[in-house]
Amino acid sequence: MRTVETVDAMAVQNLSDWIVEEGLARNNLDVLIQGFSEGVAELGIPLVRMHVSIAALHPTVKGYGGYWWRNRGFVAEEYERASLPRVGWATSPLRVMLEDGILAMRHRLDGNAPLEFPVLEEFREEGGTDWVGRLVRFGEAGTQSGLPGMLLSWLADRPGGFSDADIATLDRLVPRLGLACYRIALKRAAEDLLDAYVGTDAGHRVLSGQIERGAATRLYSVVMVADLRGFTNFADETLGEDVLASLNETLGELADIVDAHKGDVLKFLGDGFLAIFSLEGRDPAVVCAEALAAAEEMRAANGRLNMARGAAGKAPLVVDVALHLGEMMYGNVGSNRRLDFTVIGPAVNEAARIEALCQPLGEQILVSESFAAASGETLRSVGTHQLRGVARSQELFTR
Repeated sequence: MRTVETVDAMAVQNLSDWIVEEGLARNNLDVLIQGFSEGVAELGIPLVRMHVSIAALHPTVKGYGGYWWRNRGFVAEEYERASLPRVGWATSPLRVMLEDGILAMRHRLDGNAPLEFPVLEEFREEGGTDWVGRLVRFGEAGTQSGLPGMLLSWLADRPGGFSDADIATLDRLVPRLGLACYRIALKRAAEDLLDAYVGTDAGHRVLSGQIERGAATRLYSVVMVADLRGFTNFADETLGEDVLASLNETLGELADIVDAHKGDVLKFLGDGFLAIFSLEGRDPAVVCAEALAAAEEMRAANGRLNMARGAAGKAPLVVDVALHLGEMMYGNVGSNRRLDFTVIGPAVNEAARIEALCQPLGEQILVSESFAAASGETLRSVGTHQLRGVARSQELFTR
């Protein structure tokens, strides 16, 4: 007959194996933490609550994680860079651990003695008897990393709290949990960074293995070129910090509109950007309607921004937008060591030439013949024009 100790040891090993298998097989932190917490509770450890938080590599999100409560399950959280600190974070023991580099902390909550941290008083009121925290580093101590590690905490509700054997079991499992979370965090960081720097669709293609120089696919798509008119003069007359702030404000809002209409911003071009609205598996008229709606919303948003800029005594930044429809090559271009995942081809060049005609024609939005024909929209012709470097002249349209 197996002894209790043998059964316990096997159960711990089974949970340890599950953590490794789950960390290798899936990229779901929620499932991992919920499964870990429930597995710990099934070992007989009096775990009533677990918290985990991991730093993120993302332009607007500084971290993510969540907490598990017995009989409530796991609740995910995301911590935005621009948001105020969460209620209680300033007086949290986890904040002290993170800022002071403390790897382990414990606070017994049973009894009536005053507690150092207000959140622990709340846990005691809810029946908590013992709080344990761990700071798990990703990488060597003292090294700079965008993913420095993760914070864990466990709350017990049994009289007397966690036993020494409970703590030893948790600490045995922590390195395995840390490795699993680290792998998931690295995958998420790669996705977030590629989304931010090359675009969602391009980032997905890169992560799926389309990384060989020259590897490309033919793509039939709407291409959008947006540019801020007169930006060179504005930059010459404006302090560098104000130039950057103005660009971020304007291009940020305009790019968000493209995203909302199922477009994909591939790259920022200093004072503008290049975006596509793919026709893969979609009705061309629907895609053109989305792209045109995006252009019109961009014009309206640009107008509102310029009203605010004028009220603040700042010069306006007028956005010009060109929409074209055609076939292009979508893939890797560059050197052996530095690649760009983008679109190239005559359609892209023609879109850029069309955008250059916005100012001379006094229009903020211009669309090509092929776009106008596919859209089915009633558009106003602005005449036939020669595009620089393009043999055939073509008729251009606007709203």
